[in-house]
Amino acid sequence: MSNKFQVLLRSEKGVELDTWLRQKSQVFKNQSNMESLDNMRIFYIVKAAFEEDTNVYKIGISERGGHSAKGRLFDYVYSYGIADKKNPCKGVKIYLVLANHFNPDVEVANSYVRKLETLVKAKFKEVRDRGAERLDISIGKLFDYLEETNQLFEGDTEIITRKTPRLLEKGQAARDAVKSIIDEKIDRRGIVKYTVEFSDIAFKYDGNENQKQSERPNEILTYNEIVQLPRGKQLLDAFIEKNKNKTTTTKSGSKVTTLGNAINTDTVSSRTRNRG
Repeated sequence: MSNKFQVLLRSEKGVELDTWLRQKSQVFKNQSNMESLDNMRIFYIVKAAFEEDTNVYKIGISERGGHSAKGRLFDYVYSYGIADKKNPCKGVKIYLVLANHFNPDVEVANSYVRKLETLVKAKFKEVRDRGAERLDISIGKLFDYLEETNQLFEGDTEIITRKTPRLLEKGQAARDAVKSIIDEKIDRRGIVKYTVEFSDIAFKYDGNENQKQSERPNEILTYNEIVQLPRGKQLLDAFIEKNKNKTTTTKSGSKVTTLGNAINTDTVSSRTRNRG
């Protein structure tokens, strides 16, 4: 399934990282940049304040879901501090953040962020500075390369390597794997939610201690909750594409039409985060 990068930040001058994390997102409505990183894989470019007079930039990625991307960027804030007038060597600026939704069905080696990092390291291996991730080159040339290769704006298709249909038939699918998306609803706050059918098989016991199979009950979840589950993004994107431009009735009785591939960007619940 296509999982194109979204450009959360692109700035040749850079922005103080701690400031940017707390600013309102220009991409995701009603979220800070910090909140918008939940359950994202990211590719980023940063530079420490003490290297301000150099052309040394550090590239990096975060490949896991949950709070990993946010945690990775906060590590830089903790390591380099926050810029202030008394100590000009403190702080770190961020210049680029590309993000796409973490998909548990995509192996790390096939993730778009890993492929992009590999390309950049190979292209600029002659200008490495104390490690493969630190590059002594102008930010303009880095941006130019990303645009020339179409990696930045055209996006790419992640390769789903872990399939489960045969396991589903045998009742041996991965825990929490999504079997199908049944329908969609819009709650009173205008958030789109979907009814999810799972492949899990549970076991219950009657009064005589006889084991009986019991299917996991359906759940109503948001987009961001579903895409963290095995096969969730694959099946949900297909459902959205099939039902785009469909008119839905909210609980209040209002008629709402979904235009195209609209994606809800609410904050991921703690229940789903804890699933790993």
